[in-house]
Amino acid sequence: MKTKVYVPDMECESCVKVLQKRFAKLPGITETVFSKDAVDICYDEKKVPLHQIIQTIKDAGYRASEHPFEKKTFRERARAFKEKKAQYELEHKLIPYTLSVFLLLTLVQVIAYFLYFRSIPNLLENYGIWFLYLNISIATLATAIWHYLSYKAKTTCMLGMMIGMTLGMQTAMMLGAVIGATNGLFLGAVVGVILGVTVGVLTGKCCGIMGAMQGMMAGLMGGIMGPMTTLMLYSDHLLWFMPLFIVVNIMILWGFSYMMYEEMVENKQVKKQPLALSKLLLWSTLIMVILSLLILYGIRSPLFGG
Repeated sequence: MKTKVYVPDMECESCVKVLQKRFAKLPGITETVFSKDAVDICYDEKKVPLHQIIQTIKDAGYRASEHPFEKKTFRERARAFKEKKAQYELEHKLIPYTLSVFLLLTLVQVIAYFLYFRSIPNLLENYGIWFLYLNISIATLATAIWHYLSYKAKTTCMLGMMIGMTLGMQTAMMLGAVIGATNGLFLGAVVGVILGVTVGVLTGKCCGIMGAMQGMMAGLMGGIMGPMTTLMLYSDHLLWFMPLFIVVNIMILWGFSYMMYEEMVENKQVKKQPLALSKLLLWSTLIMVILSLLILYGIRSPLFGG
């Protein structure tokens, strides 16, 4: 018997090899022909039923069905997001969690300013706007990473590389840009690379060494590009450019969460294990404190007379 099984997550030659190894262990499969998002299978239904073949594909971490998978349009997704709150339980928490992190970071900084740092000359004039961008960056990055870590699911090689690359690059770009503007290219690049590579590896390793390497390369590139961007624009309307820079980066992170849900969560059997809000707030605050102290007491940018 011959049938076509649709496998939309089959994105590269590595995926084909994974499935070929799985099929080789099943009795009764005589021929397989792989295409872009499907596989034509000739098999003896007396030896192996179709549902077992489909389950074998799913066990390898891929969606599989006799019928084509159709992705929702933006309008359909928005309607489902509004109507099916249980299905999108974690996604509905993204904005309130982001605001919670941002407000807590800002509150801690305000308290620290009045208790310890008020005596520093021109602190708010020189650094106030950059502490704002720091808090926005940490809040959006933290909740994007929280969203990804909240789901325990198998990922394809291509998706894993996208996850590591996106989170590694955005972490390095956003935080590196802030530190670069306040403390110079050296410290901005060091902070951006360390944080970007760390996040890229930890998130990209979900698909093995390829995802980890992609995350590492993205963190390295973003960690250098972020501070270079702010320093090159420092004397050329940087403060006008920064709102655009931050908004576009936030849109990328929102797009990442959209993509991750569509590719990793929807129509799959996944386990929800979200990190508690208290832990998210604690880790975000710890990162903010360390980076704030670096801004104040780390190597200063020559542009600030350091």
